[in-house]
Amino acid sequence: MRGPTPEEILTTPPPAMRIGSKTTQAYLDMRKKILTGVYEVDQIITPKDVDAEYKISNTSTQLILFRLASEGLIKVLPVRERTWPNNAVQNEYHVADLNVRHRMFSTRHGDFVADISQGGYPAYKQTETLEVQHADAEVARLLNIAEGDNVIFHRNLQRRDKDTIVCINDTYLPFWFAEVLPELKKPDSDIYDLARKLGRKPYWCTETVDVVLASSIEREKFGLSSDDPATLLKILRQAFDPDGNPIDVQFLTDRGDIYRLHYSFPLYAKDIPETLKEK
Repeated sequence: MRGPTPEEILTTPPPAMRIGSKTTQAYLDMRKKILTGVYEVDQIITPKDVDAEYKISNTSTQLILFRLASEGLIKVLPVRERTWPNNAVQNEYHVADLNVRHRMFSTRHGDFVADISQGGYPAYKQTETLEVQHADAEVARLLNIAEGDNVIFHRNLQRRDKDTIVCINDTYLPFWFAEVLPELKKPDSDIYDLARKLGRKPYWCTETVDVVLASSIEREKFGLSSDDPATLLKILRQAFDPDGNPIDVQFLTDRGDIYRLHYSFPLYAKDIPETLKEK
């Protein structure tokens, strides 16, 4: 399904609703105002104002806001500043941008900074952990090394800007990256440029994407509200040289409400290099 238009959404209310109830009527009216542009994108919806306008209880208002958020019409954000009239609330409610074309576009080419900065974002990495570890069974298999071998572990927070973390990246690198360890700490570091400096040739990349709900740890890292129904993209990314030897493996946790991911690939298996067909 390409994606319904606001007009189509407006004419199809959610199923099994008590249409005659005051709460439902308030919900449908707010829904209409969002879909028809009466409420503008990023406009703050204050619960007290909703209570007063529709003469409903705060409990009913919270239910309405939750329903709108579950439809993607409202963004639930942690309160940034506690001033009247939101000094007692836990969340801020902003009208969502329904156009997914406005999200941050990623071509998946190169490393994060080189990719995202093309879209005009001051993208950079913030190193959280950089250390030598012993490969567990999964990492050893993905890097084609023996379990227990030394690997470089680099956890970095990938930022669109100073206020927005868009990805938590757990990267595991073969130990031959140890030679350029200090370079990995730089906010504009590029794994594939560093691999080339070490005489390797990054050539092929594969990614597996799963959609998950955010855990409490991930909500804390990303600064998400506990009531935000946003999903995350879990991406397993592997890069290889022309002979099919692993260059790196990355476990990325991306904000599903921010990213748009673009992929290109051959349509037929016969067009995939023989050394990389099973990668």
